[in-house]
Amino acid sequence: MNGALNLSVTPSRMLAGMSVEDRLRLKPLLHRQEILARTYLERASCPIEQIYFIESGIVSLLEARDMREPLEVGVIGCEGMTGGATILGNLNPDRDSYVQVSGQALVLSREDLHCAIMESLTLGRYLLRYMQTQMAQLSLAVSAGIRASVQQRLARKLLMYHDRLRVDDLPLTHETMSIMLGVRRASITLAIHNLEAERWIKAQRGLVTIRDRVGLEAYCGSFYGIAEAQYAAIMEQPIGVLPSFTPGELMGRPTHLLVSPGADMIGRTQ
Repeated sequence: MNGALNLSVTPSRMLAGMSVEDRLRLKPLLHRQEILARTYLERASCPIEQIYFIESGIVSLLEARDMREPLEVGVIGCEGMTGGATILGNLNPDRDSYVQVSGQALVLSREDLHCAIMESLTLGRYLLRYMQTQMAQLSLAVSAGIRASVQQRLARKLLMYHDRLRVDDLPLTHETMSIMLGVRRASITLAIHNLEAERWIKAQRGLVTIRDRVGLEAYCGSFYGIAEAQYAAIMEQPIGVLPSFTPGELMGRPTHLLVSPGADMIGRTQ
């Protein structure tokens, strides 16, 4: 079955972006597997069993060790993979990897990936470049968590999910979005109401539809686009949908485009 895998056309940008030699090295070790929503692929401080190169769906990196409710601190889609701790030294993960949106992945064992990294300098360097993009995403998430309103943070997350799912209809519930931002559902409801009022999204039960991506990007300002541009530069390919504005253009846009009429009602820490 592994022989039938065509890694040159896989939706996994991580695998498609590798050198031909490294793809061929991993090909016999991989198998395709469904990943189901509300399941964990990794748990913090527990040994990693398998590595997932995501082809479709969304995996959240959750920080849950120092708080009552989990908080999404990273997002992985078809541009990425789980198993960062293995890349950095065959360690145990320090965050949970939780499937938010069902999809599929190409999977291999931790030991097989570790051995492949030991055998191939180019593979190790390539995977370390990906880890740099994860650090960039985490850094921007921290910045947004401190400086952006709940409404801007939600708009940013919707864009990130839109990049990775590549469809306008995002299968997101209030519970999912509450985990994404680490806020109460009441705050999510108000943020959605205000984004709908601007006609940027349309929300219904279990579904958020992106209606005006350009408007969402302009509203997010510099909170969206920088990590995405860094990924494109480091990995030499875009995450998904290219931002309509470059980070430099976003930084220079008029400030009235960065604040929605309802933003101040929501605040930063509700």
